[in-house]
Amino acid sequence: MHVKTYNVSMVLATVIAWLGFSVILSNFDPTQANWVVFLLFYLVLFLALLGTLSLLGFWFRKLWNRQRGVVRVMVTESFRQGIIFSIVLIVALWLQSMRVLSWWNMLILIILASVLEFVILLFRQKVDDNI
Repeated sequence: MHVKTYNVSMVLATVIAWLGFSVILSNFDPTQANWVVFLLFYLVLFLALLGTLSLLGFWFRKLWNRQRGVVRVMVTESFRQGIIFSIVLIVALWLQSMRVLSWWNMLILIILASVLEFVILLFRQKVDDNI
């Protein structure tokens, strides 16, 4: 997939996800909603955050790293980190909705996300060394 195709498809998917999120916010009352509405709320917000963070991460990497030929690596890294950061944000939002979010919960989430990223980088380095 070319970079332009990736950018256009991710922008379109992200815009659709944000539109879906705004539809959920404007059409459902959280005090009367059932679990399906909350599931859709968190799922669509996750997708919208994933697209936004992935695109921002890719564009920042592209600005800072002017080398050619590493676009696939930049896309993979930005998408992976977008997934991890989106999960952290959604879990934090869910914990806040349950009124149990505190600074140490957030610290644990950040540490878990950092450890996950470190383990992924460690295994990727071992695979790259074997090639």
